[in-house]
Amino acid sequence: MTSPASHSDYQRYSMASLQQALSGPEGTDAVRRQRIETEIAQRQQDELEAQQRQWAARPQDKPLDPTTAALTQAAKPHLQSAGYVLLFTWVVLTVSAWSEIALADRRIYFVGGIELLIFGIFLLRGKLRAARWLRWLIALLLLPTVLVLDFLFMQPLSLTVTQFKLAPVRYGWLVLETVLSLWTMHYLYRQLGMPAVMAACDARGYRRRDLRIPAILGLILGISSVGIGLATSRGETARQAHTIVAQRYGSGYQYHVNGIGESVTPQGRFHTAQVQVWDDKGIMSVPVQWPQ
Repeated sequence: MTSPASHSDYQRYSMASLQQALSGPEGTDAVRRQRIETEIAQRQQDELEAQQRQWAARPQDKPLDPTTAALTQAAKPHLQSAGYVLLFTWVVLTVSAWSEIALADRRIYFVGGIELLIFGIFLLRGKLRAARWLRWLIALLLLPTVLVLDFLFMQPLSLTVTQFKLAPVRYGWLVLETVLSLWTMHYLYRQLGMPAVMAACDARGYRRRDLRIPAILGLILGISSVGIGLATSRGETARQAHTIVAQRYGSGYQYHVNGIGESVTPQGRFHTAQVQVWDDKGIMSVPVQWPQ
């Protein structure tokens, strides 16, 4: 009669082999069966502890309970719809930027808008964290996006009319780009705020953000940019730049200062400015500088 197998012998078996051993001849022997069951229980405990360590290090790997999984699945169509719209907008804006670079014959490498691509991919994968952050950013950037069109009301009307007259496609497309961006932001904000998405976020334990905070920050940012723009075009430095350029080109043109700054050179400190000079036939952007 052979002696019973030791506990160390069973450690070499796979879990499947141990399960088979229970239903085989060894399972009929009480001592052997007890040792096999002890080994199976020990391995199950080791696997559970390993999973707990993994989930502690990477909580996202922990499987969802059935209710949370169902809510997450219900939110996916809204996330994916938002993701497709975001990727479409990214493609349109990227093609537009590359077209403008090609038409202007500029040799630069454009990588702008990569954040739209990243968020779009995350939404298509059903990432609720991306949805939460994106709604926050939309609330922050709504007003600054509108102010992309500040040239329509912060510069002389005659300059705006001349710009559209001389380059209707360029400036018309700029308006359409902004309209597309605003529509995309509205659509994303609505889709990512759907009850199914909010319920999935609640089930995952994500705290709801107070979107009034980014909205107020965006308002402050927008008001600040408008204030800086007005100070740029109406301050004493702007008037000096206007006078210098007007003396150079004469009374046959109109003038608008759309940028001021400072520069430091070995010759000293200088005021700098960019002045738009135009008439019915064309528009020039004239840089000018003078000592402080």
